[in-house]
Amino acid sequence: MNGKQLADLVQQRWEILNQLIRMGQEQLTVIEKGHMSDLMRLLSRKQQPLNQLVELGEKLRAAKSDDPQTRVWESDSMRERCRKQQDECEKMNLEVLAIEAECEAKLSHNREELRQRLERVDSGWQAVSGYADHSIQVNSGGTLDLSSD
Repeated sequence: MNGKQLADLVQQRWEILNQLIRMGQEQLTVIEKGHMSDLMRLLSRKQQPLNQLVELGEKLRAAKSDDPQTRVWESDSMRERCRKQQDECEKMNLEVLAIEAECEAKLSHNREELRQRLERVDSGWQAVSGYADHSIQVNSGGTLDLSSD
């Protein structure tokens, strides 16, 4: 693979990672607001760039097997730009992973909070049901024997 082809792949990777960072930030906002239907739509939209990133990763792995000393570049400046952009991609990839970890932590926290609320509601219903059962028995006046001997 020549330098131009490699630079194009790295540029595509940079663009996709940039898009994923923006989507990840949007994902955090949606999670914080508790808009789960919006989260599902966002995750659905996010799938395409993730698939593209995987495909690019496979192409870039093929380029890694090439001897970098034999790769032909149009100029030294193009080679240096590509190297810098690849370094940026590595940092962006770490940022994407950090955002995903934060999203997962927020979702876990939200799930735990919801579980606790449901337990409180369930306990409340049990208390109300117990009180209602007890009050019916108390208000019924007991039994009265009206038989005559």
